[in-house]
Amino acid sequence: MAQRLALTLLLFVGALAATPYAAHAAPPAAPLAPQLEHTSDYRTPVARQVHIVPSISGPSLLMLFGGGGSQAKILREMGSVSIFATDDIARAIEGFYGQPKAKTIWVDAGGPTSKAIQALSFLKQADDWGLNAGDYTVRQAYTQFPRGSTERTQALAQFEASLSAKFLMFLQDNYRGRIDPNALSHYYDFKRKSLDLVATLNELGLAPNLSLVVKRVVPDNEKFAQLAIELQFLRSSSASSKTFADINKVVVAMEELRWLPREFPDRYVFINQPAYMAYYHENGQLALSMKAVIGQQDHQTNFFNATIKTVEFNPDWGVPQSIIQNEMLPKLRRDPNYLDREGYKVSVKGKMMPSAKVDWSQPLDNISVVQPPGPENALGRLKILFPNPHAIYMHDTPARGKFASQDRMFSHGCIRLQNPQAMAAAVLKTSVDFVDGQIADGAKKEMPVPEELPVYVAYFTAWPTADGIVHYYDDIYGRDAETLNAIAAITASRSNT
Repeated sequence: MAQRLALTLLLFVGALAATPYAAHAAPPAAPLAPQLEHTSDYRTPVARQVHIVPSISGPSLLMLFGGGGSQAKILREMGSVSIFATDDIARAIEGFYGQPKAKTIWVDAGGPTSKAIQALSFLKQADDWGLNAGDYTVRQAYTQFPRGSTERTQALAQFEASLSAKFLMFLQDNYRGRIDPNALSHYYDFKRKSLDLVATLNELGLAPNLSLVVKRVVPDNEKFAQLAIELQFLRSSSASSKTFADINKVVVAMEELRWLPREFPDRYVFINQPAYMAYYHENGQLALSMKAVIGQQDHQTNFFNATIKTVEFNPDWGVPQSIIQNEMLPKLRRDPNYLDREGYKVSVKGKMMPSAKVDWSQPLDNISVVQPPGPENALGRLKILFPNPHAIYMHDTPARGKFASQDRMFSHGCIRLQNPQAMAAAVLKTSVDFVDGQIADGAKKEMPVPEELPVYVAYFTAWPTADGIVHYYDDIYGRDAETLNAIAAITASRSNT
């Protein structure tokens, strides 16, 4: 097993072949998780029939003078193949096999080439990488026909086109994931990656070894390799309900990693919501970790990427209208002086006034409520900004006791940090003493980070930490179930074509 895994890692993630076996937080057991039924309303991509128009019609020079007659015959039969694929894959195949200088990739006069055998081997291993090998099944009907027969030539053309379609699907799934996360719910926000399918087909035709092509599309990071190893461990063990659940968590984690950039940079911040943790990495290594508080069930924190740009010291807090409506207005009905007593500044159409004199029945668009800087400010003494459409950022908090809770879902979506000064010092490339000095003078100020760095506001219920152990967390927002159902819907749609 260890030798097979090392070889597989070498093929898929190159330099990560030397990664040792991940340790396990809780040794589980189970071969394969039960097949999920398709119960999702996830809208799967529509497949259409591929229509190849071969440029070879009559006898070609290759056929007349030898050297490529059998290949030309196969290419001429490509117009009668019957395969279905999503529109992007279909267009790539139609363009590739319809060009005047088209050549087969997978077959020759004798049948499937060694490259085809290698491709089929990759497809059969898809389960090992959190995919479903059944999605990439290629029929080999040519075996029932005698060599040289028209029927065999037609079957080889069908095999050629089908293997191209399935292998492109396999590569695309590895590169960007099977599902579009943005179609799951509004809590996902990703620009879906795009694989150049035409260039990939040309690369497959020229590549002496498919391993190089596969390696180029699979996530190239240690976390993915550790999850792949964990998946093999789980599937080689005896069955238990816990391990079935762990298998599904690993499969979802590998899918989610494909939504992120293929490689993690040397410096980045990573927030894992189910773990209630925030991490800072430098030079590719974990340099800082701390507890985090995330959004309540009805104010869930999104899953997205952004870029950290500034740190704000002694911030004020512009209260969102949703909080004014749902939380402040009920208190104001009981106590009109509530906001004044708590130190908030209220203005109506830009004019400051006491909260007791405000007509709160008017549209809230007219009203601004701001909490000034100070130790009791809801944002604490600093916030770390990474512009995004969800108005999410990391910040300090005066509610320090919340970090003692095991389930830390208390915010309205932003991420509260247990040690915000240390995180600010890390992203600013400075010292905690410097950060404390900026806070001490009490002035509100913004400071740009010297080097913008990515932040991944993520959601992984299975995640390898720096110690090499794959830890498992509760699916606190119920998102894994949605993802698994969407994956099942994809498999169901592919089996129908």
